Amino acid sequence: MKTKNIIICSISMLMLSMVITSCKKSFVELTPKGIIPVNTFYATEIDIKSALTGAYSSLRPIYNEQYGFGELPSDNAQTYGESEVLYGEQDKLTWTAVSTNLQNAWARFYATISYANIVLDHVNTPVMSAANRNGYIGQAKFLRALMYFNLVRMYGGVPLVLNEITAEEQAYTYNRASVQEVYAQIEKDLTEAAAVLPASYTGQDIGRATSIAANALLGKVLMFEKKFTQAEPVLASVAATAGTLLPYDQVFGLGKDNNKDIIFAVQYLGGGFGEGNTFARSFVPQPSGTTITAVTGNSNNSGTKDLYDTFEPGDNRLNTAIGVYSAGTLVYYYAKKFIYQSVGANSEGDNDWPVLRYADVILLYAEVLNENGKTNEALTQLNLVRSRSNLAPKLGLSQTDARTTIYHERRVELCFEGERWFDLNRWGIMVATMQAHKTNYVSANGQIGNVVATLALYPIPQRERQLNPKLTQNPGY
Repeated sequence: MKTKNIIICSISMLMLSMVITSCKKSFVELTPKGIIPVNTFYATEIDIKSALTGAYSSLRPIYNEQYGFGELPSDNAQTYGESEVLYGEQDKLTWTAVSTNLQNAWARFYATISYANIVLDHVNTPVMSAANRNGYIGQAKFLRALMYFNLVRMYGGVPLVLNEITAEEQAYTYNRASVQEVYAQIEKDLTEAAAVLPASYTGQDIGRATSIAANALLGKVLMFEKKFTQAEPVLASVAATAGTLLPYDQVFGLGKDNNKDIIFAVQYLGGGFGEGNTFARSFVPQPSGTTITAVTGNSNNSGTKDLYDTFEPGDNRLNTAIGVYSAGTLVYYYAKKFIYQSVGANSEGDNDWPVLRYADVILLYAEVLNENGKTNEALTQLNLVRSRSNLAPKLGLSQTDARTTIYHERRVELCFEGERWFDLNRWGIMVATMQAHKTNYVSANGQIGNVVATLALYPIPQRERQLNPKLTQNPGY
């Protein structure tokens, strides 16, 4: 085994890490650990590739818990007594600036950004082909854009760190950029990444960011900015590469990773290498013991009865997406789509986490067509997803009714995938939806707090503001 080391600097701390190479599932198996001086590194193309692989590896802990910020606060999911201590604030909308989960998320996003910045700052040093250099640059920019997209949706305007931080005091000099400035940088990174990345990979490189992934993420970003005119051709170009959508039960499950519905996913590997996911431990109902999997779960990210009931009769996604387990008076609507029976240990799940899927893009494309006054064309795209799900096509709808139908379709298609909370906020219906959800909430442990518009953004973590007083707080906190 060959060992290499790099220095990683985040906004809140210097993270000293190394990257260990291996030859298991794919390029993403390198895990950051340890330290050495930076000036002894980045001399070869292998060093740059290892640093980039460290960036991919750092996605694993992020997406082990990203559902807690994008799904759990919404009307799709809830906690139970056994998961209340860790995630109750996110379910009940009672988080604060000192919430540990929000601090951890912030630090992890910036750690990945720091990996990407290191690659971009040092990629011109070693000798390599122009094609390889461009590929590393494109992938690093994609990963940086993805992290800033998570940050801007969660916290609003955040510090824009675009170069390697080499001294701790540097990390505390940044002001918050505006939301518009953050989105502008994301667009720039993704546009430049799409121009140099290949459309696909083979062999051990499968799973890396592609030009299609960069454009898919760019299209989604433009939808969050409500730049519908610009978003339409970008999403159209990605939707055109989709082909026939896979049946839903072929998208999720053990051995189905990197299938043709997946545009970009976080790669996990079970088997005792420290590279597996925690989905079974997180999502399996705790009272079920080992009857659903070999792992006893914590009942995190459990579905609500309202989510279960909103699936239309005959929708063949339901049985794949949601499992039902009863324990006394409690009913658990758990995230079956991410669980398989043979998972070996708490943190050894082998299945990947989808970040971008073709069905997501097609529904975004339907949405933008409808917003641009092309409702009939929008319904054509919508019906690609519905027909694959054994549902009758929607025809002749008004723009308003089509909008409502697309919103519903995104809810059921993408349930548990960390999209619902962000969708509610970009659509401007979070408060109304969550007030209705609060009224109908079937509590397993406590009630939902006050539903107010300022919840659309999470607070800037207090620890970050103590380290860097230049960071202003979001309204409501």
